[in-house]
Amino acid sequence: MAEKEKNTETTSAHEHISSYAEHFGTWVALILLTLMTVFISTFGADLRTLTVATALFIATVKALAVALYFMHLKYDAKIYTAWMIVVMALFVFFLIMVILDYITR
Repeated sequence: MAEKEKNTETTSAHEHISSYAEHFGTWVALILLTLMTVFISTFGADLRTLTVATALFIATVKALAVALYFMHLKYDAKIYTAWMIVVMALFVFFLIMVILDYITR
């Protein structure tokens, strides 16, 4: 019986409790990135292609911050991070395929 209890203790997931400061810092970073997006879209209207690319880059950084801190991928097992990368790579691949199909029609 003791061996069974020992086995469950070693296989239980390690919980990570994020501090309020970490959540607040992430929130402030997301607000600043949102303000940067608004600033670029308002004052960078003459650079349309660069403005869109910059806004997409900022959105990617914001999504990464949300995934790492609010979805706790930073502290979870690496397999979850690997699966997230696989899913995002497939999404980008299919998005490119749809864009190429649309352009060639």
